[in-house]
Amino acid sequence: MANIPSLLISLRKRLKGLFANEAAEVVHPPVYWDDSVTLTLADLVQETETRASGKVQILSLADFRASIGELWERYQSKILIIAESTIGRMIGKGNTYIAQGDDAWLLLFASLTEDKAQERADAIAASIGDKLMGAQFTAHELPLPAAARLDLSDAVKDDGSLDMEAVKRAITKVRQKQITSTVARNRAAAAAAIRPVAAPAGKLMRSDAEQLKTFFQPAWCAETESIDIFFFRASAADGLEIYAEDAPTQNDATILDLTRAATAAFTAMCGAGLNAKMAIPLPFSALQGATLKEIQRMVVSLGQRERLLRLRLEIVQIPADVTADMLVPIRELFRPYVREVAFMVDIFQPSEQVLALDHIMLGASGKDAGGLSEEQIFQDLLLFRQRTGRRGTYILGLASKAHLRRAINAGIAEVGGPALGEDTKRLPHRVTILQREQLSS
Repeated sequence: MANIPSLLISLRKRLKGLFANEAAEVVHPPVYWDDSVTLTLADLVQETETRASGKVQILSLADFRASIGELWERYQSKILIIAESTIGRMIGKGNTYIAQGDDAWLLLFASLTEDKAQERADAIAASIGDKLMGAQFTAHELPLPAAARLDLSDAVKDDGSLDMEAVKRAITKVRQKQITSTVARNRAAAAAAIRPVAAPAGKLMRSDAEQLKTFFQPAWCAETESIDIFFFRASAADGLEIYAEDAPTQNDATILDLTRAATAAFTAMCGAGLNAKMAIPLPFSALQGATLKEIQRMVVSLGQRERLLRLRLEIVQIPADVTADMLVPIRELFRPYVREVAFMVDIFQPSEQVLALDHIMLGASGKDAGGLSEEQIFQDLLLFRQRTGRRGTYILGLASKAHLRRAINAGIAEVGGPALGEDTKRLPHRVTILQREQLSS
């Protein structure tokens, strides 16, 4: 299997596969309003109880288009064919749709209730995203197709007839709202990247980072069948990992210096042309105080394309009494800026509060599994995998080749530890391809 380390490369490869003759010109159907659409809209807005706004949905790729940049221009016709073929197959008998512009569609669900119409529109948007991004759709945070209720309250003229221009203005408003949200996020990111962060008064702390050893733990990825993700780590003189669950809490200055070293290593990795991903750990405690903005600034200041394609942030050392409501803001703070946000849990007793979250990865350490038999670890891994659902998973610290093999067979997406390879102070020049059969048999 080819090494495909990024969302956008995955998208490019996926579209090439769906449309082998890339040079052939594909003409997108023209934007038009036909009589059947106008009549259907007119019937819907005459439903006096609710005006049936929920039966009319606007499905937009505007935010997705803004995020993938030049890939949109290159693959526009192909993306639109995927979208429209999916809409046509899923919209259902008695319903209809119409293209509006080159990145939006008006969906009319005359045969459904408003709630069912919303569900159908969301399902269509999810299916389009799944086709565009494949397995990446559920785990990564590029803004994908979205459906939104179209308000028809102003679409009827005084004489009771349908004001089509008002409908078109409403559609434009929905599309513009998505585009504006993307612009706002980009502006906020730029501002955060240059805004100085003042140190808390009276709390100038000394960093112990210079006394720590930094290194990388490699892991094998099932999707690419290669060792192509490296986990940044640090340890003290006694060998205890700074980011381990049982490690003593480091002061904020040390965490900031380690994060600075990790982001510098990430920049160097990308500049060296290593076609790999990197995971940078962030202790939960460091995301609760004055250091949060500085950490965010360091992340946002990295190259946008590189961090969206290659950077994972791991939230580690999560307190036992943490709630999902405390974790969601952390996820939402970082997910627009990186490939994925991950939470490290106990493989044997994962936090129910963390399991309640979606749009995350789940990681765990297997270093305490050394005394377990193959069958025991396999059953534990199967249960862990079952509880994580469709979210991506990884297990590090596996010292036994038998355990490594069992983790792969249990469906864990990424595996690492001494059984795979030793920690490394320097990243390799290229990734190592390892077929699944070489590790799982």
